[in-house]
Amino acid sequence: GGYYWGKYSYTYHDLLKNPGETARAAHVVTLQDIIATSNEKDLRTPPGIHAELGNLLSNADRNDEAAAQYQAERALYPESAVFLQRLLVKPKAGAEE
Repeated sequence: GGYYWGKYSYTYHDLLKNPGETARAAHVVTLQDIIATSNEKDLRTPPGIHAELGNLLSNADRNDEAAAQYQAERALYPESAVFLQRLLVKPKAGAEE
């Protein structure tokens, strides 16, 4: 089956060109739209979408939400586990819990 990609290529390209808060927020919205619409249409979320959203949330220190996205990615794409493990254990500067 196909995947629903929404505005992915636009907001991703903007984020690369102009990596500020506005572009990041727009890309987060796009990723959330892809996930929501995929669920509505009974499609699998495209590979990497949950992980990418997790990454953006993690950069914004929204670590619980990020972890939930990484788990969603791993549930959909078990083969991504190794890659995700590396994201999850990446040391956070000065984040001593």
